[in-house]
Amino acid sequence: MGEQVPRPEDYFPYPEFRRYQREVVEFAYQVLANGWIGLLNAPCGIGKSVAALTAYLMAKDAGLMEQDAKLMVLTRTKAQLEIYVREVRRIRDVLGIDIKAAVFASRQDMCPLRLENPSLAKARYKDFLRTCKQLRRGVGAVCPYYEGTYRSRFKISSATRAAVARALRTGATLPGELVELCRDLGICAYEAVKCVARRADILVGNYNYLLLEPVREAILWRFGVDELGELSCVVDEAHNLDKWAVDIMSDEISSFSFSRAAKEAEEFEVPDRGLMAEMVDLVDDMGHETYKLYGPEYERLVDPELVADMLLDRLGLTSKRVLLSLLRLLEDEGDRVRLTRAEEGQAPISYVGRCASFLRDFLSFSGREFAHYSLALERDGRVRGRLGVRCLDPSMTASVLNELRSALLMSGTLWHRDYYVEVLGLDRSRVKFMSVPSPFPRENRLLLVDKAVSTKYEFRVEQEFEAIARRLSVLLKAIGGRVAIYFPSYDVMEEVLKRLKLDVPHLAEERRTRVEEVMAFMSSYERCVLLGVARGKVSEGVDLSAGGRGLLSGVIIVGLPYPKKTGLQEALTAYFEERFGRRGWHYANTVPCLVALAQSAGRLQRSPSDRGVVIIMDKRAAGRFKRYLPREWRADMMATQNLEALVEAIR
Repeated sequence: MGEQVPRPEDYFPYPEFRRYQREVVEFAYQVLANGWIGLLNAPCGIGKSVAALTAYLMAKDAGLMEQDAKLMVLTRTKAQLEIYVREVRRIRDVLGIDIKAAVFASRQDMCPLRLENPSLAKARYKDFLRTCKQLRRGVGAVCPYYEGTYRSRFKISSATRAAVARALRTGATLPGELVELCRDLGICAYEAVKCVARRADILVGNYNYLLLEPVREAILWRFGVDELGELSCVVDEAHNLDKWAVDIMSDEISSFSFSRAAKEAEEFEVPDRGLMAEMVDLVDDMGHETYKLYGPEYERLVDPELVADMLLDRLGLTSKRVLLSLLRLLEDEGDRVRLTRAEEGQAPISYVGRCASFLRDFLSFSGREFAHYSLALERDGRVRGRLGVRCLDPSMTASVLNELRSALLMSGTLWHRDYYVEVLGLDRSRVKFMSVPSPFPRENRLLLVDKAVSTKYEFRVEQEFEAIARRLSVLLKAIGGRVAIYFPSYDVMEEVLKRLKLDVPHLAEERRTRVEEVMAFMSSYERCVLLGVARGKVSEGVDLSAGGRGLLSGVIIVGLPYPKKTGLQEALTAYFEERFGRRGWHYANTVPCLVALAQSAGRLQRSPSDRGVVIIMDKRAAGRFKRYLPREWRADMMATQNLEALVEAIR
């Protein structure tokens, strides 16, 4: 006789399963029990988080995972992290299962000292980390909270033991809650949660806890994991994993930062040999050349060896090795500047250190997996240059998933399994895939395509923007309520907004827009318009709901959100074509467009009772592009050029 599979309801903390939720639990159980890499495409509303936790408990209890088997849960946002805290607590309260989680935010967010020292709170994250490291080492000043955490080098204090015991009794403690507790006890909350991890079953944190090797190695031994093959992992919102994986090996900086670094070098007597001042001219010169050729915000590829040669010539250095040694020295000088500023009550920022770190990466990251570029930004009539390096290969960091005992990647937009298998470098022999439909009634979402317009590059002319604006005005009046409009880029949004006449309150996303501002705006008006950019802050990862109900009555997606055509995008396409052949263009361009489209449309329905309309204003959506959409999208889609027909369908 085969082993009996545990009953999901015995490990599930709610009276009944949502639609398709039991199937998700059973799939997740099989993934964890059999050591697979599971790709789960399950839209919003199914309850994927608690389903994954239920499956973990089932696999442990069935003896298919070791009794002390650990689970790492990776999230992208604070809201997702809070969901897991809530579900762990509910499992403990309802089922009486003694499950414990160590919940990590960033070291900066969990720092009690920053609550007393505003300068630490204002510091950029990398500046904060280097300052924190110096304070923990006792170089110059010391951190009183870190000192209070340990009685000696290897033994924690009684206050730390008290904080850990309280966190373990709760089962899962929000980072903010732990910070308040640890502040009262005079200890470091980040060090305390590391102590909690030793006795926890689950570790919850962002993607860096797996993808960044130094972070992974620093934390996993605290979690009681000696080898990655002992660890199972759940990756939430996994459609972000490819971008996150390359972002952590990419960087970009402005000539303005180098200008500040030059002033800082003079003020703090940093022996930079005039490097920072030379970089101001170099970055701006390259930016102006890019601007003349392509205009603003176009990433033009540059050769890092030419940049190195120009610096060697201008500084009178003999070799690239000598230049890199100088940059390492300047990084150390940056630590001195940060500590000096911190002791004076200023933000522990060092532009010298920041710029030196960037340049060292820019000159060291080489090979076909990286692209180096220049671009120009135009602000208030002035053009400033920027310099960047971009990793093109997510598998350089994401392939670590293959070393895990098992992994479950979950999202509502994992539509194309081959993309994630190949681009993330997953072991195909271990991959299993499951896709479930939306649990929300299909009749509650109307899906329309306006075939009269398009934002295809050759159509981006005055007449097309005028037509989009005119049709938007009519559609907005027909929909009523709160409507979100998403554009493929800031440029297109700006052109349409110039011509769009709005008679209701509206908020247009800017690069510095905060989600809190958006939620306050949406909650203040029953009729309003939110304008945002696909892949932006208000189109992905933000829950536009209140009281469990969605706030929107309509989502309008203006154009198909393909990535912008730049030298950098061409480099990515060429790299993917080299690796994946004919699928390369599709992976570099179509899949990101599909994910952005799905994420924007997903802002509409946040509960089963939400009703509304999604309109795609681009004729291409009803053409060949349609074959890439999910079956239910294709079945529900109504496409027409007739504006009156669109209005009639909405009514």
